[in-house]
Amino acid sequence: MSLLRQGKALALTIYIGESDQWQGTPLYAAIIQMLREQGCAGATATRAVAGYGAGARLHEQGGLHWSSDAPIIIQVVDQPERVRRLLPHLQEMVSGGLITLQEVEVLKYTHARRRGIPTKLLVQQVMETLVTTVSPDTPISTVIDLLLKASFRAIPVVDEQRHLLGIISTGDLIRVGVLPMRRGLVRTALELDTQTADAVEAPLEQARRSTLTAQDVMNRRVRTVAPTMSVREAAQIMIETGLRRLPVVDAQGVLLGMLARADLLQIIVTSPLMNTQTTSGTRPLQRTGTLSREAIQQRPIAEFVSTDVETVNAQTPLPEVIDALIVSPFKRVLVVDQERRVQGIISDVDVLAGLQEEMRPGLLALLTSWAGGRPKRPLTGALHSSQRTVATAADLMNREVVTVTDTTTVQETIERMIATRRKLLPVVNAEGQLVGVVGRSDLLRVLVEG
Repeated sequence: MSLLRQGKALALTIYIGESDQWQGTPLYAAIIQMLREQGCAGATATRAVAGYGAGARLHEQGGLHWSSDAPIIIQVVDQPERVRRLLPHLQEMVSGGLITLQEVEVLKYTHARRRGIPTKLLVQQVMETLVTTVSPDTPISTVIDLLLKASFRAIPVVDEQRHLLGIISTGDLIRVGVLPMRRGLVRTALELDTQTADAVEAPLEQARRSTLTAQDVMNRRVRTVAPTMSVREAAQIMIETGLRRLPVVDAQGVLLGMLARADLLQIIVTSPLMNTQTTSGTRPLQRTGTLSREAIQQRPIAEFVSTDVETVNAQTPLPEVIDALIVSPFKRVLVVDQERRVQGIISDVDVLAGLQEEMRPGLLALLTSWAGGRPKRPLTGALHSSQRTVATAADLMNREVVTVTDTTTVQETIERMIATRRKLLPVVNAEGQLVGVVGRSDLLRVLVEG
């Protein structure tokens, strides 16, 4: 994404002359335009009052007079990957001058939005251009290993000219029987005991030995967007289709980048480099009008929560916890007490990690059956252990639950979601009682339709 994220950044500084040219255009203007087209977070060109370099001339005729070729300084601060990718092209453009590079710590980067997803911001200004791709003939073993190790969840399939042919997601691999279950479970299982790892590794190894290639499993009916489309239009497409990411292609179908749901939420965050302890002081916190005129980001999140959430209590038996987890639309179950105060949260990964070793293969078989579309609410009574030391929700739940209160604004909720890398946040009242939950898709819908 074009916006900076929390962490280290690189500061690129370019020193050139005002009269330097690139293909008939002032070099500084050509560099700024190129950086903008490549999705850089920002660049600044400054004309120096005075200065000299290897090619500067100093004239003395009744006083000191600098030549008309004034120094131009271009400064760029961006993510390290993007800066290093652009360096070869910049070095080609700057035939005479100086380029320096240094690591910096960004303390604040303000990018405030008051009225939801903007209509004038273009997809090409937000999309991620560093996209891993595969060819149609890439073996399925390579695709599996890429998706298991990578941070992204889908891989575009392109030809030699980078024309988009299809896309492969972890869901596609599950549907064709290559991946037994969702990626988070596979990763966790491989890191647990030998018996559990073998239960997952066996079907993976069988898939790796197959003759399937990327073109055999890819989804050919891909919804795409143009780089010149507004991000608001792209967000509307995500809401209507339920897609979490959209490939960005030009008029010839050449892949230019990817746009994810998280990128769209990041747009309206006041400070994408904020930490979990602070909120930007530049964001207006006071209401300035009636509720109907108030900026959508300043509305309380309680107005937009979903109440369709599965809950259990701390003493709920394991089979009932798993049943609730399987039918949960969020793949999460909240643990509450009698007053509905939130005590913990349980995911399928928590259940797998918390079970005894001899019970884990049975759970994996159950979840594999569920991932394959059989049956919607399975009977888990057969899932048992001789010792039953792990038997209730209290034994499995994650007690470190990230929540927001019902008076938290939409803006603050998005900031907290991005800062903590959560996809779902429980919403509680002042007494800690559960009001509902809010996910990324809920927030995106609020920003577009609000």
